[in-house]
Amino acid sequence: MKKVKSALALLCALAVSLSLLVVPSSAAGNLFFLSLNDTLPAQSAQTTPIQYSGWIYVPVNVFSSRVTGINFGVYYGFTDNDNNLVFYNLSGKTLTFDLQNGTATAVGGETPVPGNVLRQNGLYYVPAYAICRYFGLSYSFYSTDYGPLLRIKDGNAVLSDSLFLSSAATIMRSRTNSHSQGQMPNGNNNQNNSGSVTVPQPSGNTGNPTRPDTPVAPEIPADAKPAPKFSLYMGVRASAKTEITATLNALGSVGSSAVIFFPADELDQCADQLRQAVGRGHKVGLIPTGDTPAQRLESAQQGSQQLAAILRQETWFVLADDKELSEAGYLCWSPSLRLTSLQDATKTYETLVKAGDSQGSALRVLVNSQSASGVLAGVLSQMAKDGDTFLQARETRY
Repeated sequence: MKKVKSALALLCALAVSLSLLVVPSSAAGNLFFLSLNDTLPAQSAQTTPIQYSGWIYVPVNVFSSRVTGINFGVYYGFTDNDNNLVFYNLSGKTLTFDLQNGTATAVGGETPVPGNVLRQNGLYYVPAYAICRYFGLSYSFYSTDYGPLLRIKDGNAVLSDSLFLSSAATIMRSRTNSHSQGQMPNGNNNQNNSGSVTVPQPSGNTGNPTRPDTPVAPEIPADAKPAPKFSLYMGVRASAKTEITATLNALGSVGSSAVIFFPADELDQCADQLRQAVGRGHKVGLIPTGDTPAQRLESAQQGSQQLAAILRQETWFVLADDKELSEAGYLCWSPSLRLTSLQDATKTYETLVKAGDSQGSALRVLVNSQSASGVLAGVLSQMAKDGDTFLQARETRY
């Protein structure tokens, strides 16, 4: 009798654990949202989860930082004539899916559950729970008013799940309304060109109520002509002496990604800022130091090695315009417009519009990291309303 009771208890426990992973039937027909740290990728086949046999599967691209902009430190590739799909990290953990037999094995003797990979419309879908559990990523599933949401995050996430759900509600509602009308959301929903949206932190009391982050809107005359539309890249000059959170919040309020440049000789002091920038979907770059081109090249090379030790990734972006750096393979990011101090929202906005209208190509804007983001947030918000496009930085020449 005791064995029967124990078996029943085990079955009940298993049923409860499985029920936590099942998408409610009431969500059928709704969008299935995916969150990676503090971002909401676009609703596309490349990132949208699916449900199969009570488990949630995600496209392999979810773990590609080139697609999502989020690097969880988990990588993948195909081996044995594409018969195996292997996930791994730089700490030696390896999870192998046998595509022929529908099984999985892992270094360390663990048996991943579920162990199969799905293929649908030419895409490979992998079990999100198995991968998150093995590599130590946080896995959360919620049934929201707008559809199911799966959130995967690591230590770089800024928002708690409760704050994230509250802050993302407007974006999810907008996407749901657009979906029901047979169209995808446009740029007014804080989307950048990749479709990924960084969910802004609440502007209320979140533990630092004295920070003046309330957006300051520029003054625009009622009879003013519509502002010209243009595209722009954003760059931020950071330093160990200035906190970067406020600036990232301002960028996140319009879904803009940027290249965040850090002094090559201050990377140790900027380690937390580096992780936050990358965790929130931004690229990082280096500000070389030295009086001669040779010294600046050596500074960039040393900074690249140090950056790889901190983030486990390299960068080729440099805030410089030296021939030696370019010939060495670095991508010299030369700004079209520098905004060193943001004190007046109206003047800043007018300066940006004038520069964007006369540029003739994508404008590259460099701002200094701001201890208070109100002016920057207000100006970027107005530009988004104007229909300007915030482009995502890519590791190609400009």
